[in-house]
Amino acid sequence: MLTLLNSYELPVLIAAGVYEKACRRLTLHQLDPAKFSPDPSKDGHKDALIAMYDQRMQIGRPGRPVYEEARNRKGKCPICGVGRVRQVDHHLPKSIYPYLAAVPINLLPICGDCNREKLDKAPTCYAEQALHPYFDDIDSDRWLRARLLTINGDGKPYEAKPSERPKGWRIEFFVDPPSSWDANHAERVEHHFSETYKLSDIYENQAADDIPGLELSFEEVFEAGGASDVSAYLEGLARTRAHANKNSWMVALYEALADHVWFCSGGFRQVAAG
Repeated sequence: MLTLLNSYELPVLIAAGVYEKACRRLTLHQLDPAKFSPDPSKDGHKDALIAMYDQRMQIGRPGRPVYEEARNRKGKCPICGVGRVRQVDHHLPKSIYPYLAAVPINLLPICGDCNREKLDKAPTCYAEQALHPYFDDIDSDRWLRARLLTINGDGKPYEAKPSERPKGWRIEFFVDPPSSWDANHAERVEHHFSETYKLSDIYENQAADDIPGLELSFEEVFEAGGASDVSAYLEGLARTRAHANKNSWMVALYEALADHVWFCSGGFRQVAAG
């Protein structure tokens, strides 16, 4: 096995360099998978390279420190900002790009939910290039928003009045690209958010868990000062959360709720009840 690994040392080094350049140039979709894999005529070599990643990353094996360094990075998952880092994901999947199976900058610390959602997705066009935490930084701009929709008896969104009890409600998170982004960049972020990782689903679940815990605070503020005070309270929560990350799901949620007349006028009770 080591003889096989040694025979691929140079191709792996070359592949790592090409991969890093493509990350910086945003051209991962242009990489030819055939150049990141052994010649198909060499029966079993591709599977052996992939298996070598699994074997050499096991406890006590030489590659384990690389795996642990990636997996044990402190903080929340760099993709969703919600889950704890528990796993290591191959940004370009090792099943398609086996030369990158153990290249450190292709190994991303990630949570289980994001890893299960991404699976072996590989980009086939510019927009499908998932954001890479080591090379992409979009958080200097504000791009994540949310909205609360009230639903009528026909299952359609409508604007509920403060005194009404709508048939239902739902919270949506979405990408709201700033005007400084070009169309290609906006499409890429949208694909990353909605297709590759389906982050809206994660954030909607977080919101459903979060709001009931705030109901008592909403009630106290409402009794003291009415809807306007509930709105101001939510705006304060959003500003506090924005200090750490202005694109966190909580900032988007609290801003959306603060702007919603029905919610701030007592609708929070129905939302908190689920």
